[in-house]
Amino acid sequence: MSSLSPTLVGLLSAGLLSSSLAGSPSAAQAQGAITGPAPGVICDQAGPTCYDRQGPSVGLTQTYFGSIAANRLTAELRNRPLPNDFRLSNGAVCDVRMATCWSDGWQKGQLAPKLTQQLFGSLPPAANGSGNGLQGLQAPRAGVVCDPGGQLCYDQAGLSLGLTREYFGAYAEQAALRNLAGQAPPRQFRLSNGSACDGMARTCWSDGWSRQRVNAALSNQLYGGGGGGGASTQARLGQCKLSRWFKTLFNGSCELREIRSNRGRLLEVSLQDGNVYTISRPRSGSYQISDRNGTAWPLQVRDQGGTTSFSWSDRVLTVTPQAAPSSGLSLGQLIDSLLGQ
Repeated sequence: MSSLSPTLVGLLSAGLLSSSLAGSPSAAQAQGAITGPAPGVICDQAGPTCYDRQGPSVGLTQTYFGSIAANRLTAELRNRPLPNDFRLSNGAVCDVRMATCWSDGWQKGQLAPKLTQQLFGSLPPAANGSGNGLQGLQAPRAGVVCDPGGQLCYDQAGLSLGLTREYFGAYAEQAALRNLAGQAPPRQFRLSNGSACDGMARTCWSDGWSRQRVNAALSNQLYGGGGGGGASTQARLGQCKLSRWFKTLFNGSCELREIRSNRGRLLEVSLQDGNVYTISRPRSGSYQISDRNGTAWPLQVRDQGGTTSFSWSDRVLTVTPQAAPSSGLSLGQLIDSLLGQ
């Protein structure tokens, strides 16, 4: 078995991160097992594996645990992307997208500040004190707020199934979908810290529906400080089927978002399997569709009344909204209205 570096041995003796293990079920065995040999690095003896802000690192594992550990990690990661979140032997979970670690594992309700600062350099905006209006919430990026208490994520349009899946996983998304019971995601919502937000008013209040105390920090996080140039969206649920030739790739629930922003008008279709497609109509006059990687294709749109089909390359996506637009237009007519020049 490869020997530990002198730096790591010193850290194991010092137990620099041992206080972050308090309260975990295996704390007695794990004391000193999670160390921070350098800024932006966490090493876990139980793997043994080292991590940086992108996730498991073969190079760092080689440096601190040797070639045997590095080869094992290489084999584990072969032919699959780096995980977006990972669990440490003390029960803590770190999410590279949210730049945050939690001491209560996959529940993601209790911040692990020392682990978070060691790995990501600073606490997320929502964790910096109780006076900023975001206490108990997470702010992974501008325009998004996630509530660990409810396992839900929101943007300025309200509850977002796609963001909930991205940050809390498929089970949380499915639970949110069941609770919606076929209804459109609400634009008014209350968070577990007592704050309430109204997408129509583009404002949040720290005293809930009393609406006497504006929560400026939360309003700015979600709505960018009010109207005027920011993106505005409307969302509804639907049923989508994606096929390639005669093979069905997806058949299930989806979320439709009409987005109006400085970039123009877009229609975003988020499938429950995590795929997201954006439909636009540039000034050239032809529809196009792009995936979440930014790859774009020419698009044919066919309005079939209650269902609209989108055809590109070797794929066809059919979309049936569960709730009719308030305008009474079919989805295909609505697309023409939104994206027409």
